[in-house]
Amino acid sequence: MATTDEDAALQAIATLDTLSEGQEEAKAKIDAILCSDELFVDIHELFNPYNILYFRSLLLPRVEVSWSPRLTLCAGICELVRDPNNGNKYTKIRLKLSEPLLKFRPRRDVINTLLHEAIHAYFFITTSWRHSRGDDGTGHGAAFLLLADAINSHGGYEVTVFHSFHDEVDSYRTHVWQCDGVCRSQPPFFGLVKRAMNRVPGKGDSWWQKHAEECGGRFAKVAEPEMTKAQLEKLNGLERAGRQSNKIDAWVGKDRTLTSKAAEGDTTDGFLRSKKRSPSQGSESDARKKVRTAVCCPICEETVATDEINHHLDRSHPS
Repeated sequence: MATTDEDAALQAIATLDTLSEGQEEAKAKIDAILCSDELFVDIHELFNPYNILYFRSLLLPRVEVSWSPRLTLCAGICELVRDPNNGNKYTKIRLKLSEPLLKFRPRRDVINTLLHEAIHAYFFITTSWRHSRGDDGTGHGAAFLLLADAINSHGGYEVTVFHSFHDEVDSYRTHVWQCDGVCRSQPPFFGLVKRAMNRVPGKGDSWWQKHAEECGGRFAKVAEPEMTKAQLEKLNGLERAGRQSNKIDAWVGKDRTLTSKAAEGDTTDGFLRSKKRSPSQGSESDARKKVRTAVCCPICEETVATDEINHHLDRSHPS
């Protein structure tokens, strides 16, 4: 009979009743690492002792542990790796921890996430890869909770099913689309789709068909992160010109507004309001022209005369 997740959980828990010599040494090493004053923890240094103490030494060498700079929606992931010679067979497992979400969190969150993903890896290995389905469809069924609770009780950890790093997740979801249909007035999302990557809402989303039937609205992008210098350099001439034109129009308009306020003496520090103009300073019209003439180049940030900006862009930043 094939081993179930519950069978595997009970086998691992049974080893905690009386620790073997190897488990005692592993526990001592873990305690030494966790008792240090280091703010950060080396997940590779911890993984092998945890493997011996809680997972019957079954995880290594089949499981690889690493940090991922791309995970922004979940704190960690347990990823199956197919055999390059047999696509229907899995030979390795990768445990990836989210660098963006965990790098500023307390180290206990890193440790709890590492143990969470290690439990998944343990079940994959002991149940011949059937754990991915599980009795709840997510892999967080009764057996997962049983083993997680045993580890928490034994070591004082807080391994949970879901993380609570909602603020961190939201800070990376900088690509935002807004629906123009009725759903924009309905909680909890109010027609907004926020993503960490620039992936337009569409048929690939599980909720797309339901949205089409119940709302039928169209999504338009309303926010995105500033482009990096490398991304700007990859733009073609037409794309770059469009971005430059939009920025110049906005900045020139802003300059005109500021110029108008300055000419009326409306400034935040009161300097222009209180200082009298001397005859040598010229007329109010001349002062207004001087304030109005300069804008900042959107590429190199050099100050350029307003009527020279197009020439500057063509000369200094050709497509």
